[in-house]
Amino acid sequence: MNSIITLKRMLGAAVLLLIYTVQLQAAKPPVFTIINAGLGQQFGVKVHQYEEELALFKVSTTRGQVLLTQRISSTDYSGLYSLEGLNEGEYIFILETSTNEIRQPVRLTKRAILYQLNQRQVIHYPEVVQKGRQVDINFLNPTREKFTIKLLNNDGDVLYEEEFEGLDDIEKRLNLLKLPTGSYLVRMLASQGQWNKELQLD
Repeated sequence: MNSIITLKRMLGAAVLLLIYTVQLQAAKPPVFTIINAGLGQQFGVKVHQYEEELALFKVSTTRGQVLLTQRISSTDYSGLYSLEGLNEGEYIFILETSTNEIRQPVRLTKRAILYQLNQRQVIHYPEVVQKGRQVDINFLNPTREKFTIKLLNNDGDVLYEEEFEGLDDIEKRLNLLKLPTGSYLVRMLASQGQWNKELQLD
């Protein structure tokens, strides 16, 4: 009898470990390598993803104007690009996945594409899961910055607001049982960006 209980506990622990490993892999950003930067206005990009999913590589101005977009759907990708014809100045190379975003500022000169890895930003997206009238919000926050959650109704009125600071992993459950049927919006804010998630309550 004890051996059966021990076996069940071991199986339960193994399942939990597997779920935790899958969550870590999903949150882990891809390996994003810029090749031959500093050798003219042409450059290569290599991307290795831990799971096969759609990613987007973009070249953007510092004001957010997207100049180039490339869809990536394999776990390993290599591509060659050119920025010839663009004005000298500051640009951003961006790699977006469903769970995070890597932003690498670059400087374009007549002879080179220059960048520093210490300027690279990895932005983790919040995860919002709705199960009926229960909403779970999870946010990986390695920089431990301020993170704000707001719940708004259709008129834009704030029904709930909470700030978190100094936490590297934020988990919040919202119970919406007392709200009337209708559309609502979860708004999440951090210094790195703002995210919105629409909710429909029946």
